[in-house]
Amino acid sequence: MAGTGDAAAGAGARATAGLLCRLLAERPAYRSRWEHRELRRAAGPLSASAVARVLALHLWDTGERPDTDTDLARRLKDRVHRALTGEVLSRETLEWFIGAFAMNGADAMELRALRSGAPPRPDAVSGGGGSGAVSHTLRMPQYLPIRQRHRTVAVFERHVIGPDGAPLRHRTTRAVMACEDGVAAFPCRLPPGAVDVTVLRGARAGARREFPGSTPVVELVFPAPLEAGQIVSLEYELGYGPGRGPVTEYRRVAHARADNVDLVVEFPATARPARLWWATWDHHRDGAPLSESPAALSPDGSVHRFLPALEHAAAGFRWTW
Repeated sequence: MAGTGDAAAGAGARATAGLLCRLLAERPAYRSRWEHRELRRAAGPLSASAVARVLALHLWDTGERPDTDTDLARRLKDRVHRALTGEVLSRETLEWFIGAFAMNGADAMELRALRSGAPPRPDAVSGGGGSGAVSHTLRMPQYLPIRQRHRTVAVFERHVIGPDGAPLRHRTTRAVMACEDGVAAFPCRLPPGAVDVTVLRGARAGARREFPGSTPVVELVFPAPLEAGQIVSLEYELGYGPGRGPVTEYRRVAHARADNVDLVVEFPATARPARLWWATWDHHRDGAPLSESPAALSPDGSVHRFLPALEHAAAGFRWTW
């Protein structure tokens, strides 16, 4: 039994190390931190010595190590190397990485889960479409009027088009995980044209807040604040005002990572599109498609796409009448 446990722990450390290396090498916010501490160009995708310097600065700043310990970065280099190769990756060392690189809640949670034995995401940090995932298409961060304190672990969107070609309603079923303690509400940002939100399950509609440069945000208040790692399921429906003209696209935008994204657009029998494409964009609302491929309606007049993940990206359907 001990051998089985050791093997599982080793597999968890290697999986965690693999994701950690990809995050440090491919996330611009994390990569820039160690690149600024790189004294000479590394032969591989990561510089262990530069990463060790980032960790040393963090430990000095937090007071975990005295700043008189000027040899700290050199002594940490071996520990960093063993962590990045998956040879030894203690909980303490992982927390140093998370703190030193100011990792977002979703990335930190994924790393901690892997180290504890959860299976790795097959598409983690994909460059654009591995295993169907779509990531990093947006050319700039989307403006978030309220800081995101949750992670979407599953979401089902059904966008219904009316007989006049305009949006009729939009229903969402979503499972969200708190990334920190005390998450009391989910900020539901109304898309253009939506006038209200009806909560069907998992929360109640709270304050409606207006922000410059943003559509209104309605807080969907949970029955009780969530602790970090706690998951709640929500179901709500958006209603659209009258007088809107026909639309020719539906795009789903994710600022942080959303896992298990299921998208359906439903057309009535009297308003079927002439041509239809699956597309990605480099902007949450404007711009031309970055990529597109033909899509087909099912006999019931709907079009469907499942994504293992959507991260810092805009994807969806566009059509002509």
